[in-house]
Amino acid sequence: MGTLRIASFNVHHCLGLDGIVDVERVAKVVRSLSADLIALQELDRNLPRSGGIDQPRELARLLDVEVAFFPTISRGDGDYGLAVAGRPSPSTASYLALPRLGKEEPRGVVTARWEGLEVVCTHLSTAAEARRIQTSALAAIAARAEGPVAVLGDLNQGARALRPLTVQGFRGAFRHRTLPRARLRRQIDHILVRDATLRRSWTVPTTASDHLPLVAEISVP
Repeated sequence: MGTLRIASFNVHHCLGLDGIVDVERVAKVVRSLSADLIALQELDRNLPRSGGIDQPRELARLLDVEVAFFPTISRGDGDYGLAVAGRPSPSTASYLALPRLGKEEPRGVVTARWEGLEVVCTHLSTAAEARRIQTSALAAIAARAEGPVAVLGDLNQGARALRPLTVQGFRGAFRHRTLPRARLRRQIDHILVRDATLRRSWTVPTTASDHLPLVAEISVP
């Protein structure tokens, strides 16, 4: 078995708790994780609110790693969405839209093959009914993957709502608070694995976003 370190981080378009957009600060946090692979949510590309910066490209430059970015929403000449980065770079990364019920924000899933692991990265809706059907769709996508699988991302819900995944044998680290400044201080960011062993997991304190990065070490057959 080989041990891999994977992570998920909602960077909130690099807007820190001090109200400052700082890509370099986020890059410093990501570097400190020493993760072999990381899933990132809420990255901006060329949007006014974040100074028109291409954040995926800037993170790639600062971290000296390929960042595969997939927009979920376009606004004028810019967009924002999901990304995955790793060493080595994940292969065959692709994007699949998740179902919507109405005019809520579009959501999707990034899948990639990496180090013998099928990686499924996402950011689910804040709308409860849309999130429910997206969770089922996410579980269906993960279930079709062959071999060891890891699901990473901001799922916008606690462990109890993840039954569509856990009944299929996915196991996660459900004891971490990833929204430390929220009133309920709860966990909505998750890493779950199937056909792999989750050895340990932790969060890293930071003010670079309103979320904390979630990190896990897993063993893959």
